[in-house]
Amino acid sequence: MNSNLKCSCSAHASMQPVALAEALLAVHCTDCGGMVMAMDDWRAWKAVDPAREPHAIDDDVIEVFDATSVRHCPECDRLMQRLRVSAGPDFRIDRCIACQNLWFDQGEWRALVSRGLAGRLDELLSDGWQRRLQTEEVREVRLAALRRRYGNDCIDELDRIRAWLDTQPHRDELLALLRAD
Repeated sequence: MNSNLKCSCSAHASMQPVALAEALLAVHCTDCGGMVMAMDDWRAWKAVDPAREPHAIDDDVIEVFDATSVRHCPECDRLMQRLRVSAGPDFRIDRCIACQNLWFDQGEWRALVSRGLAGRLDELLSDGWQRRLQTEEVREVRLAALRRRYGNDCIDELDRIRAWLDTQPHRDELLALLRAD
């Protein structure tokens, strides 16, 4: 990782090397708390032992300060892509498509480590992961609308029936019976 980078925060501070895990380095802005890590460095770190994970973090509460604006890559100055970590109002990781650098706002790396996701960055940044999160979010919005419309008791009962139907060997026949006049 290039340690001569300047942060795009208001201080435009020089970034300092920081160890994210044993033999995994990034550069850190002491002003805003953000970090840049090269995906090539992470992949090389992971290649040594595919089961490798950063050390667990003992903090009960990890504060994440996710910037809402699009960030410029500290290396090439292109706009970075914002990728979701999980469904809902969680935080997003910024990735430079050209440089394959990742930007972690303050607390984001620690949150990834605490959730067991820091060793799964390739998966987390994949199109499949991002589509699954988008599908989950649409489903949650739809379910909330159905709960408002029909009430929690009704939707809970439907969930119970759906779970029971999923265990039945003749599920399709049972559904046909329900639909019959």
